[in-house]
Amino acid sequence: MNLETQTESTPKSPRSWRQSLPGGLLDKPQNGKQMLVYYFSRVLAFYVIAMLILMLAQRRLIYQPTRVPELSTDQTAAPYGIIHEITTTTDDGLDLKGWHYLAGQVACTDQGECDAELAKGRPVVILLHGNGGNRLHRVETCRLLASLNLHVFAFDYRGYAENPGSPSQTGLLNDARAFWKYAVRERKVDPGRIILMGESLGGGVATLLASELCEQHTPPAGLILRSTFSSMVDAASHHYPWVPVSWLLWDQYPSQAVIPNIVCPLLVIHGTEDEIVPYKLGKKLFDAAPASSETGIPKQMVTIERGSHNGLMYEARLKLRDAYDDFTRELFPAVTNH
Repeated sequence: MNLETQTESTPKSPRSWRQSLPGGLLDKPQNGKQMLVYYFSRVLAFYVIAMLILMLAQRRLIYQPTRVPELSTDQTAAPYGIIHEITTTTDDGLDLKGWHYLAGQVACTDQGECDAELAKGRPVVILLHGNGGNRLHRVETCRLLASLNLHVFAFDYRGYAENPGSPSQTGLLNDARAFWKYAVRERKVDPGRIILMGESLGGGVATLLASELCEQHTPPAGLILRSTFSSMVDAASHHYPWVPVSWLLWDQYPSQAVIPNIVCPLLVIHGTEDEIVPYKLGKKLFDAAPASSETGIPKQMVTIERGSHNGLMYEARLKLRDAYDDFTRELFPAVTNH
């Protein structure tokens, strides 16, 4: 047998496939330079994997709904007739449930009586809540607003409480549009009587909706933003400074970019010890807003000293009440005096 032929037919060593790879990646490092490459490559691989996991799991981190088979107004422990169930349908066909808190906390037996109360002309607040829980966790806020002679429509987003669907920025904005259409078209409320109120993540939704409505020349009567951010990118970057958030984040809620379009009166409320959305992000959003509305009402910011994020309703209830009351009296002096 030819020696050359014999050599070619000899099976290759199991390690021969590694010989074509750059030295230092798979082989045990032999010197300082190889060791640096060896460990850097592993740290980089771990970082890339961690980023992929974060990217895929980001909506589970952002949206934390409390899902239930059904919510009943009986669970609010409110007197009979002052809270009524309401439903609206989104453009993509989802039926979303919520509650109507009657202004002044008066009692009605049916929708006809509720419509009669709405027809009296008192303002209506559309509440867009934060990323966690569901509408049952906003009962105290709604009761406070109703005590100020304001109707409150408190819907849950898709994927929250008993509502179908999965939350996303596009989805929540579609939901907010449906809440607005429900108030204007189904309940015949004039846009000039509607206040949009967004808490935390809901502030991002409310700002996007208010911007759209102002550009369509049907602005709400006012916009209240409580404990919200300049953008989701800013908020996420605060908690994950080692992550390239602007590259990975799908739902960016660019409130700072769109708030210059808002021509309705604005009230911003934020606690200085907010551990979820830092005070500086609320101030950054406030600074980006126009100095006054098209009707000449200056923008307002109420700072709650030592106020936190989730506990603000209990830490500063009277300050919140005064802020909401003063704002609504300025918008509706003839209606809200009580």
